[in-house]
Amino acid sequence: MKWAILKLYCGESVKTKYYNSQEIGLARALASKGEDVIIVDPKPEARKERFEKFENKIQILEIPCKTFGVHSFYHLDFILEQQINIVHLNSDNQLFAPSVIKFCQRNHIIFYNYIGTLYSDTKNIYKKFLMDMISRRNILYFKKSPVVAKTLAVRQQLEDLGVTKAQHIPVGLDTTQIIKDNRSKNDIRRSLKLPVNKTILLFVGRLENYKRPLASLEILKALGETYHLVIIGNGSLAEELKDKIHQEFRNSVSYFPAVPNSSMYQYYKACDWYINLNTHEIFGMSILEAMYQGCPVAARRAPGPEEMIEDKTSGYLCDSDQEMITIIKAAAANNMGQSAKKRIISLFTWEQSAEQLLNFAKQLSGN
Repeated sequence: MKWAILKLYCGESVKTKYYNSQEIGLARALASKGEDVIIVDPKPEARKERFEKFENKIQILEIPCKTFGVHSFYHLDFILEQQINIVHLNSDNQLFAPSVIKFCQRNHIIFYNYIGTLYSDTKNIYKKFLMDMISRRNILYFKKSPVVAKTLAVRQQLEDLGVTKAQHIPVGLDTTQIIKDNRSKNDIRRSLKLPVNKTILLFVGRLENYKRPLASLEILKALGETYHLVIIGNGSLAEELKDKIHQEFRNSVSYFPAVPNSSMYQYYKACDWYINLNTHEIFGMSILEAMYQGCPVAARRAPGPEEMIEDKTSGYLCDSDQEMITIIKAAAANNMGQSAKKRIISLFTWEQSAEQLLNFAKQLSGN
């Protein structure tokens, strides 16, 4: 079978070496099961289609597109030219999704919508009004086409809106790319030039308001001098963050704008806590990565963390930043890191999710 994984979102590009791409993780898992995969990457600056062999049985198609904000629009003829059997469509609240759905239906191509969010959480009232209109229109199409939800919360939301047959198959971790490292925590800290005599917190994510990176500094301040904070990420708040670190936290914060994905495991292994402060976290790939490396997670309650974490067993779910501070001060990790890793291995790997998606595609084809 030949798959196409269609990306429609065309916001700020993220370099593959610095990011655990969901599309690539799924493609690797499908390829390991004998499937051929094309990842479709819309590029506004591209002048013509360009195929690039990524790995065995995986190609990336850079395709010219028109854009409206973070929404891309492009020709779909490649689906027929490449004899694609199955389209994995990252629909969400994208403008172009209904056009892809109609194209697949018209040409009898097996497809399904893979959905991680339905509505925008923008604070701009005009953008929100427009995005809500787009979402309502997309939901009409979801009611009449195959749908897979990334989280239980999204599936429940879909059911509440009348999409009654949505499947639930979660995003997974690409364990094939994780390096095994038997060094001790302190040895890894020394190699990363992190303090060995402090409790270290780790924040990973875009430096944008919705991720709340500045709140991590306030949490560090409340915890006191025996704690250290590592922040990895870049974004519009980078300069403000660096100014605050320089003024108040020069000796207690280590900041890295980017770390290659192949090296990220070291930071998860070196740190005592991973903190997730986004109160609307849809999923949280970094949470999966931290749990897999046995780094206890304290996360603000949100759909993603609530699905991944068994509260007080494989991590902590917090109703407020103050509760997170209290937990970190008082909690003994014990075997929580081991429990977290077991949970990820049993439920959240791309190998398992790909098997479920393969079975779902076979059902859609009648095989």
